Amino acid sequence: MKQIPVLIADKFDISRSGISTILENSPATTLIEAVKSAEMLVSVYESNPSSICVISTNIQDSNIHDLMSELKKVNDDPKVIVISNTADLSHLNQALKAGVSGYLTKNISSRELVDSIKSAKKGERAFSKSVSKLIVGKYADFTKKGASVAKTITNREKEILNLIVDGYTSAEIAEMLYISPRTVETHRANLMQKLKIKNTAGLVRYALEEGKML
Repeated sequence: MKQIPVLIADKFDISRSGISTILENSPATTLIEAVKSAEMLVSVYESNPSSICVISTNIQDSNIHDLMSELKKVNDDPKVIVISNTADLSHLNQALKAGVSGYLTKNISSRELVDSIKSAKKGERAFSKSVSKLIVGKYADFTKKGASVAKTITNREKEILNLIVDGYTSAEIAEMLYISPRTVETHRANLMQKLKIKNTAGLVRYALEEGKML
């Protein structure tokens, strides 16, 4: 079986060393390089665009969205697995929206890491058990709420909510949907009332954490 090339990006020497050892001891993977920054990762990736990138959330010189954008300049479908200290919902949402292939926590086993890399290579999503549990839990919560509050939201309100999350203003939404800005504001007010949310930031959090999770 052909070995899967892997690049590692982690700020801390001890973490890079630990992940490197796992990959070097696996017959399924071959370690190309382990670096400490996003900038270095992109530089090495330019010469190794078929590699699976395993990056830690402690990388501070780039956020996941910007890093994915840089990698996509080299390969339009980069395979990136994020490793985090904890299953953080906010960062998980950001990572999924950026298009990562997997999200793991650092309490995974060596085998889970290698299996996740294999899954990413095949174009599949890979999540550690704690992350999968978080996703399933949030989905279950949303389903329960769907029986009451969420079911009262109209299709047009859902459409406007998603556009609000994507950063569009009321005027821009009105132009896109061929309705008046006043109508958009009415829908926005109705959403806030139904969801018991006081401002636009609250609407965005609701959509990301519940409605747009999966």
